[in-house]
Amino acid sequence: MPRIKTSKEAVLEKVIHTIRKKGIGNSSMSELAHECGIQKSHFYYYFDSKEDLIKDVLATVNSYMGYNMNKILSNSSLSTKEKLQALDKLIYKLFLKNDGGCVMANAALESAHANPLYFDEIKLFFENFIAGIKQLLEENQGVQQTQELAEQIVQDIEGGILLMRVYNNAKYLKNAIARMYNLILQ
Repeated sequence: MPRIKTSKEAVLEKVIHTIRKKGIGNSSMSELAHECGIQKSHFYYYFDSKEDLIKDVLATVNSYMGYNMNKILSNSSLSTKEKLQALDKLIYKLFLKNDGGCVMANAALESAHANPLYFDEIKLFFENFIAGIKQLLEENQGVQQTQELAEQIVQDIEGGILLMRVYNNAKYLKNAIARMYNLILQ
C-alpha cells in the first residue's frame, strides 16, 4: 500500500463510518486501516491501541453533536420552529442517513458487558437519565421513593426499546412511555 499522509481527524471520520456499520468487535485494526486507505502501523502514530481509537471515536461523536446542537440552540436569529428544523436535519444526518444508525448507541450496546473501558460513559448516560426522571417525579410528587421509581421508569423505557427492536413493533416503547406519564402525573 502506498504511503498516504492523512490527518487524525480524517482517520476518525472514516473509522466512525465503519464502526457505525460493523460495530467495534467486528472491526479489526487491519480492516479499519484498509477502510482508511492507510497501513495498520499508521493508526499507532495517532492511537496507542484500539481502545484509545474507540475512545477518540466516541469523544469525536460527542463533540460533533454537542458543537452542532449548541450552534443551533444558541442562534438567536432563529425562531423556535427554525431551531427545531435545524435540529431535525442534524439528527437525520447523524442517526438516520448513515448506515448502521447511531454509533453511540451501537457502541453502548456492544460494549456494555464486554469492555469496561467504555462502561463509565454508558453508566453516566443512565445516571443522567434517571436523575432527569427523578426531577420530574419530585416536581409532581415530592421526594419520597423517587429514586426507585425513576430507576423503574428508565428500566421500563429501555426494555420497551429492546422489545421494539426485537419485535419491530413500536407498541412496546409507546406502552412504556404511557406508563411513565401515568407514574409521574398520578
